[in-house]
Amino acid sequence: MPKTLKKETKFEGRWLRFEEITYKDAKDKIRKWENVSRTTNGAVVIIAKIKQSNEIILIRQYRPPVDNYMVEFPAGLIDKGEELGITALRELMEETGYEGKIKEITEPVYSSPGLSNESLAFVFVEVDENLSINKNPEQKVEPTEDIEVMLVDAAKLNAFILEKIKAGDYIDAKLMAFTTANKII
Repeated sequence: MPKTLKKETKFEGRWLRFEEITYKDAKDKIRKWENVSRTTNGAVVIIAKIKQSNEIILIRQYRPPVDNYMVEFPAGLIDKGEELGITALRELMEETGYEGKIKEITEPVYSSPGLSNESLAFVFVEVDENLSINKNPEQKVEPTEDIEVMLVDAAKLNAFILEKIKAGDYIDAKLMAFTTANKII
């Protein structure tokens, strides 16, 4: 059975740590692997739907690692000791200005296990546009964030994604998987 023998930190920043992992593979051969790990407790991805209009709340923001604008679901890092639902509602408010009600939280999953040990949970949120706070939502973004909120009719999500790709934006893999799955089902 494969087993990690040692993790050596090569560099650690505020949010990420670069590690070299020494492990034994299934044939008892010693191997090395490069890994990037979060210094935080994982992340949440918020799939928020406005119940009255059937719109999905998406965001568009510049992402330095890809040097381009990315269309994605609101998301955020989990603070130490924070529950997933609290993180999701906090991040939804900060990034979009909307307040919502949690409908479901998935178990944590891994989006890129060949690169990172980052886990993320999907949090499904219902937003009531009749609440006064949601009538004129105001973002509370950090100074380093440049986030545009986009409301997209759920029935037109596939076409919207194709338009954004044609316009030169990149699409987050989690959003593309959600969009593709909903097209098939």
